[in-house]
Amino acid sequence: MSNRSRTVLLSPVVILALGNAAARISGHLWGVWSWIPVILVYWITLALIMAFAGGWSEYRRWLQPSRGAWGWRLLSFATTALFIPAFRLNFRSLNQPWIVSFWLAVAIIDPWLEEGYWRGLLMDSASGWPGWLIVMYTTFWFGLSHPLLLGVNIKALSGLPGFIGTVFTGAIWSIVYLKTRSLRWPIFSHFVADLLSVSIIVFLNRAVLAS
Repeated sequence: MSNRSRTVLLSPVVILALGNAAARISGHLWGVWSWIPVILVYWITLALIMAFAGGWSEYRRWLQPSRGAWGWRLLSFATTALFIPAFRLNFRSLNQPWIVSFWLAVAIIDPWLEEGYWRGLLMDSASGWPGWLIVMYTTFWFGLSHPLLLGVNIKALSGLPGFIGTVFTGAIWSIVYLKTRSLRWPIFSHFVADLLSVSIIVFLNRAVLAS
């Protein structure tokens, strides 16, 4: 294993440490708006690590046509089942232009960065490991990312529920990438999941979680 791969495999520690520090500081300074600096720190960190490790140059390969059976591609949409109830309870809150703009911006930007890093770069860096270990390793760190970053100030993403929900989606997308060798379907289904999760309403702690 190269030094580059080892560095990438340890980089989740940096992402979580920086994101958690940003969440704690911004929570005291900006309260309900703390998600903005947190998500910016998170996205910028992912982008910089990908640039350092050459991940951006791999995007053409990651977006190649999917291999294998169609069932693996369709599996990526199992993640949407987790968010349909939240969308039904909260979509009426998408009632102002600025809310809709933030909602769409997160859904459009986030999948490219998260799938590129957590599935593309991180999983590729663990090539040579058994498939099950690659999925477990990358999914564990991805699972921690939401409660330890956004979950510090956002109730719906905090603690064990935030971890379990993120692990579920991360495991599905990791398996799909492992089986298809393409990020086309994980990116697209991640986009749909971000829309259905009405992210901006969750970030503002306005989400209704049960009827």
